[in-house]
Amino acid sequence: MSNDNTAASLQSVDHSRGVLPRSDGLAIAEGVILLCGLALLNHTGLMPFDVFPVHPYLFAVILLSAQYGLYGGLLSAFGAIALVHGGGMPVRAIDMSYAQYFQLAWADSLSWVLAALMVGLVTTRRSRALKAQASKLQSATVAQSIIAAQYQVLAQRTHELERSLAGRREPVEAMAPVQSNSAQGPRSARLVQTAG
Repeated sequence: MSNDNTAASLQSVDHSRGVLPRSDGLAIAEGVILLCGLALLNHTGLMPFDVFPVHPYLFAVILLSAQYGLYGGLLSAFGAIALVHGGGMPVRAIDMSYAQYFQLAWADSLSWVLAALMVGLVTTRRSRALKAQASKLQSATVAQSIIAAQYQVLAQRTHELERSLAGRREPVEAMAPVQSNSAQGPRSARLVQTAG
């Protein structure tokens, strides 16, 4: 009986574990929609990237890194790099130094990767800490459920034992007056004989 109560408590805890973690497919889908949407706005001229002090892909990378951790941040950074450099590398002018050309070609891309690493690491560590706390809480909940189930079993057994003891006590109490009457009968007969 205690095993049945324990199993039921474990099943109730398993069904109430909470929110399921976000899938990798959802992170990829959101990254594609966000990056392609920004690229489409830039291509149509509704939101040209030149008017922004920083590249808008940086905000997308930070958002996805904060939401999905290191994995989602790096995927979005590499996706943004693929979108920017998919049409080819920028042409280096004759009077441009290699340092200037490297800054022109890769400054934004490296900033996306760095942002994904920094924000993603913080988010991943926080997510792991929350998972560890959730695991401890779940273990404590399971232990509490097991203790409660065992307490119920113990209380029921105690109640059954008290009932069985009460059932045994009733015939003994019923036989006590009969024995006292039988003991008083010979004594009264002796008193009558002595009086006679």
